[in-house]
Amino acid sequence: MYLIKNVLASISRKIDLKYYISKKLNLSLNTIDNIKILRRSIDARKKNNLKYNFTISASIHGKIPQHPDITEYKPPEPYLESKKQIFDLHPFIIGAGPAGLFAALSLVEKGFKPYIFDRGDEIEKRTKKVTKFWEKGLLDEESNVQFGEGGAGTFSDGKLTTRTRDFYTEKIIDYLVKFGADKKIKYEALPHLGTDGIKKIVINIRNFLEEKGCKFFWKHKLQDIQIQNGKIASVNINKQTYNPEILILAIGNSARDTFEMLSQKISLENKPFAVGVRIEHLQDYINQAFYGEKTDFTITGPASYRLTAKSKNRGIYSFCMCPGGYIIPASSEKDSLVLNGMSFKDRNNKYANSAIVVTVNESDYGKQILAGIEFQRKIERKCFLPKNPYFAPVQKVNDFLKGKTSENKIRSSYVPGILPKKLNELLPEQISKNLKFGLKIFDKRIPGFIKEGILLAPETRTSSPIRILRNKETFEALEVSNLYPIGEGSGYSGGIISSAVDGYKLGQIFKF
Repeated sequence: MYLIKNVLASISRKIDLKYYISKKLNLSLNTIDNIKILRRSIDARKKNNLKYNFTISASIHGKIPQHPDITEYKPPEPYLESKKQIFDLHPFIIGAGPAGLFAALSLVEKGFKPYIFDRGDEIEKRTKKVTKFWEKGLLDEESNVQFGEGGAGTFSDGKLTTRTRDFYTEKIIDYLVKFGADKKIKYEALPHLGTDGIKKIVINIRNFLEEKGCKFFWKHKLQDIQIQNGKIASVNINKQTYNPEILILAIGNSARDTFEMLSQKISLENKPFAVGVRIEHLQDYINQAFYGEKTDFTITGPASYRLTAKSKNRGIYSFCMCPGGYIIPASSEKDSLVLNGMSFKDRNNKYANSAIVVTVNESDYGKQILAGIEFQRKIERKCFLPKNPYFAPVQKVNDFLKGKTSENKIRSSYVPGILPKKLNELLPEQISKNLKFGLKIFDKRIPGFIKEGILLAPETRTSSPIRILRNKETFEALEVSNLYPIGEGSGYSGGIISSAVDGYKLGQIFKF
């Protein structure tokens, strides 16, 4: 089998890949078979003349052509060994997000029947509470956009982007397809599930795990851990004491009270993250700006983008871009505001939104452990509007650059409501300054990006501000041999796929 890169093809519903491979490599059609798509992206360098760019594995009979885009194909292989023996059939997992769920799936493969605890509700109840929050401003601080079955990604665009496609990434993708995802996620360069797709898949995973003997405990919050002789001796969950052989921590990046408890027990460190705003445009503008008005969007889907800039030692970049999506309130604490982006599988809303964020580190918020959390919290509270709870402060991008309040006639996908405010008065000076710098650069690359856009604040939960220190090979927390921090909240991943991979890898190191 051979790996063939950069196979360009005209975008259409039916594509004869054998033809395009033969054309690229100057081969006869009958010398090519066993074609498998490994990756498909859109080449949008020429608007209104888009191409698909395929990476393909295929068999080639006869003489192999000399070409820089063809190499021998070697499928990814597993590289982790099951070295750690445990005897408890029911390992404890704290958190039912991607890391926790895929750690459970991995452990089930080994014959274990883990118990999964989450401070929030299962998806059915959680969705009702989130809807009530969006419509009436009634926030449940334990079950919301951040906490509950499926994790924070449940109410998102459901992106499955990853930098690495190794054996374990492929395993996660296979599981997602098994539990209901479209097979196209196996090869799309920018696959997504949508919030509706995620919910369906997570429920199917739950049902599967329960059939295998796992148990879920909803509204069960980890309150304390007791450590003796370098090991967890007991844990307190909902005022009940347990003595698990191992404890897997798959908490999300918003578990601030858990971080506070852990800071008194184990080794943590501050981790750089990013904060900023969400920018929103009409999707039609984004489509034409990136793909051109003559593109058949029923085939390509709505256009998306990824933008980066650098100002001295700071990165400014787009994050969690949601084509055809919505800006949503994602608070987990009362009297504070957090925004996020979300879309459904079909991405058919008329708006497009993305975070535009600026990197921050200890030079911004101090070296004290949990200082990054307080930095986030201060912004979230400042952006909360007491007279209009969970309304979002909004400003046209042009007005943000000029420092003036926007007129009241602004439309947005944000459901609770919006109020014009001067965002530079709500955000730290270094954030506003660098956002303005980045937005001007983005506008040069995409004419109209400033004129056509509006900004809503704040975007603060891009990644965990904390890292729970662990051994790179064994996943064990430093100084605590039976505690295993994994996933985004522990500071070792960012997004659905990398969190799921981190959890799945952990499960692979155990054996009876």
